Amino acid sequence: MCPTDEIRRVEVYDADDVGHESPRVVWSASRPVSASARKGRITLWSGEGFAEHSARPGASSIPPVIGVAYTDTTGDGRDGVLTLRTIRSAHLGPGKYWTDDGPLTAGQIDAQLGCDDGGP
Repeated sequence: MCPTDEIRRVEVYDADDVGHESPRVVWSASRPVSASARKGRITLWSGEGFAEHSARPGASSIPPVIGVAYTDTTGDGRDGVLTLRTIRSAHLGPGKYWTDDGPLTAGQIDAQLGCDDGGP
């Protein structure tokens, strides 16, 4: 997300659920109440910073490949697909965030998205 973007909703879904029109949602959160949540700094499964969120899923109900999607205040959004194995093995240093391309700094993410040019 660019620094000027704000989240409205985030969903984690089963990325391997191709047998349905919409994949099974494993966890979701909406209506951010903290500045951190509005700006996309989200700890999956916690719901911290959101007015509404689903319960933390049990370990056996979390699929090995998940999609994480967000919707911003304009109704647009993005998503990415990750494996739990990749997430568990990630070692994020200070100031790093997980992305499809691995750990990046906020500046690297902004440059990748073209945020300095007014957004994607």
